[in-house]
Amino acid sequence: MRLFAALIAAFFISAPIAVFAEPLAPKSIYITQEPLTGTLYVGQVVAVSYNAVITETSFDRLETKIETSAGIRRLSGELRWRTVDENRRRLTVFYQITAPRASLPQVTVSLYLLNGEFDEALVAPSAITAQRVGANPQFSGVLADDLTVITHKVERFNDTQNIVAMEIKAELSNLSQFSLSEPQTQGIDWTEVRLPTTRIFYYALVPLSQTELSFNYFQPKSGDFKRINIAFDLSNLGQRISTHTDINPNKRAFPWIKVLLLSLTMIALIAIFVKTRKWIFLALVAITGAITLWIVFHDESIVIRSGAEIRLLPTDTSTRFYVTTEPTLATLLKEKTGYYKVLLPDGKIGWVKQGETE
Repeated sequence: MRLFAALIAAFFISAPIAVFAEPLAPKSIYITQEPLTGTLYVGQVVAVSYNAVITETSFDRLETKIETSAGIRRLSGELRWRTVDENRRRLTVFYQITAPRASLPQVTVSLYLLNGEFDEALVAPSAITAQRVGANPQFSGVLADDLTVITHKVERFNDTQNIVAMEIKAELSNLSQFSLSEPQTQGIDWTEVRLPTTRIFYYALVPLSQTELSFNYFQPKSGDFKRINIAFDLSNLGQRISTHTDINPNKRAFPWIKVLLLSLTMIALIAIFVKTRKWIFLALVAITGAITLWIVFHDESIVIRSGAEIRLLPTDTSTRFYVTTEPTLATLLKEKTGYYKVLLPDGKIGWVKQGETE
């Protein structure tokens, strides 16, 4: 009896030890986050990379969940893991730092196996500290690794102002927040975000006498402001500088191909008349010449209704720079996707919805 009791006691004492002594089951996925380096700034856009090691040879899918976090705004929409090799995947997420004290969010990645089971791994939140950019009178509000003015254009807007348009490209930036202190009328007409690259179309009204536009952006990797200076060639007003916007060309593009073909037809008809002396060909020459002159000198006019909005670009989101106060006779320059490009009596050129014309 004593021997049996001793055996029972030995089993209950040793059983827990045996359970906890078993090795932990290996995971199917492991996640690490690459740390941010260097000084960080409020407003800065950063790229954070995550690395996944997958021990399964085959699986169904990866699902990623990123929690919200204080002082951080996630810019990346679709979360797509890139294959590094058979067992490794890499994900880059773009965030903007919005406060001096912030935290990179918790990231949870679930690995779904072919048999319906799943495993998951997570990266815990990590605190970061950011500085505010110092004061600068010409600061455009943009923090970027690099910023380039791709093209610019200056055109007469009215009796006292020119309109300046710039297409700007920046890397790892908050370029959509671009704004200058001096122009009273300015705006961003178009934005394209394909991270890490952002492009905008910016416009501003400036005095006729202004010959340049200068601004600074802040470069976090160097910790310093970078200056951009755009010089205006006012002698070229009215000439085409950029084909991106066509804001205010003074001349309409004539259909020279049609004119050339009609001219060749006239020459052929004159040659036939000289050879045959039949007056019908001379009459055809006169008709062809009249058509040619009509094409060259005819401006098609339309009436714009009162209250119509004249925009810089043929899009609903484009900036409205003028509203007609009465029915206005304008010259039709071009037609595009529900809009007319028109030349107003005062020389302004813009786009009006076709439904706002008669």
